[in-house]
Amino acid sequence: MLEIVMQGGTRVSAVAVRAKERCALWAALVLSLGGAGVAGYLVYLHERIAGNPKRGLCTFTDTISCDVVLASPYAAFGPIPVALIGLLGFVVLAGLAAWRLWGGARSPHWLSAALTLVAGFGLLFELVMTWVEFFVIRAVCPYCLTALGLIAGTFVAATVAWRAAVRTKNEEGWHA
Repeated sequence: MLEIVMQGGTRVSAVAVRAKERCALWAALVLSLGGAGVAGYLVYLHERIAGNPKRGLCTFTDTISCDVVLASPYAAFGPIPVALIGLLGFVVLAGLAAWRLWGGARSPHWLSAALTLVAGFGLLFELVMTWVEFFVIRAVCPYCLTALGLIAGTFVAATVAWRAAVRTKNEEGWHA
């Protein structure tokens, strides 16, 4: 049986490391698909409240309101809704995770690194947008906070998958 020697001398089977990567990739896939669903709904809400911020689609109070956030000038970059950028990001993440999962032994190991990089960028973007909600708009969108949680979870899962892929790189070699 092939073993991988971890830092500190601990021995772990290569099969266990690959299984850990697969579990983390599944988690990243499920979380990113959930994020795509939330972001898709936010795109729908953005289009629905365009020009009419008092629709009451997601308003609980003056400070907990998707409507206030989506009607703000920070909800879009020019004609492109921020939620659409999030939707595209989550779809890319799901695609990378699925490619690594279903590509089998032939899928490149760098996909796990790319997944982590894209998720990290998405998390940073989401944190900046959440900061804008709290300190500039002074209102928060529950769906946006849900997207923040989903991208954070995707980043953690992607990082676990990447670490597992790095552990097996010496055993199998990196595929281009």
